[in-house]
Amino acid sequence: MILKRTGPGGSIALIAPSSPFDPATYEKGRAILDGAGFRTVPGKNIFELKGYLAGSDVERAQDMTDAILDPAIDAIVCIRGGYGSGRILPWLNFHSLKNNPKIIIGHSDVTFLHLAFCAKMGWITFHGPNLTGMAEMPERAQSVIDVLFGNSRFEWSFRPEQVLRHGAAKGIILGGNLTCLAHLVGTPFLPDLTGALLLIEDCGEALYRLDRIINHLKLAGILQKLGAILLGDFENCAENAKICEMVMEHVKYFDFPVVNGLPFGHGRQNEVFPIGAPFLLDTHESVLRIIESPIIG
Repeated sequence: MILKRTGPGGSIALIAPSSPFDPATYEKGRAILDGAGFRTVPGKNIFELKGYLAGSDVERAQDMTDAILDPAIDAIVCIRGGYGSGRILPWLNFHSLKNNPKIIIGHSDVTFLHLAFCAKMGWITFHGPNLTGMAEMPERAQSVIDVLFGNSRFEWSFRPEQVLRHGAAKGIILGGNLTCLAHLVGTPFLPDLTGALLLIEDCGEALYRLDRIINHLKLAGILQKLGAILLGDFENCAENAKICEMVMEHVKYFDFPVVNGLPFGHGRQNEVFPIGAPFLLDTHESVLRIIESPIIG
């Protein structure tokens, strides 16, 4: 799949597929993108409210559909995660959307969309900061701007102590928020994870709940099929050493590589990773690099 980069003057749709957001934080994030030379275009329903959702399921799905199908829109940035993206999946007509791929960026609850778009349409999307996340920590914005401009190398190095198990693997990166991914098991919206480099992070989950999810993936036959596990930030969860120990206990009978501490998640470092793109992981060279970038131009 080939995606076109944008540049100064490019139109970026701002969509709220999940929870409501603070208007002041939204305006601050929008100003960052406007200041980088983009033209931001808010979805028509983003300020609608329905309890803990940013509008009805139909309204939120319609904003996403309109942004994808509008030829004047170059890319889409999700405003906030929280909860709700999974609810709009039945309202998206994947058949009509499939031939209109665009750069779509977001994380946390947006994991539902990343995985569904890969499963149903074969799209590559981008796990990275939401608009409000850029507003709260402006240093996160550069990674997003680099992707929109087509300047990202999508290559990361890591220290030897980040390697929990050595090895090399080629496969597509899939994943995002661990809790959201687990809620797609058994649905038609989870891609085939055979050989995948599983990218996972989470926020505010106790160790036993993370254990329960990893065990669920093992019981569902998913862990056994993986090509690698890539652990990011587990913000406000258990101690990192205990999370690593728990994960390694579950995968001790498998032989794929496992790397810890990559810069994505709910913490200060949340760089953009392409979901659905092919990568090479080699722990002996301490590198994770994209095999073929999906962005041209």
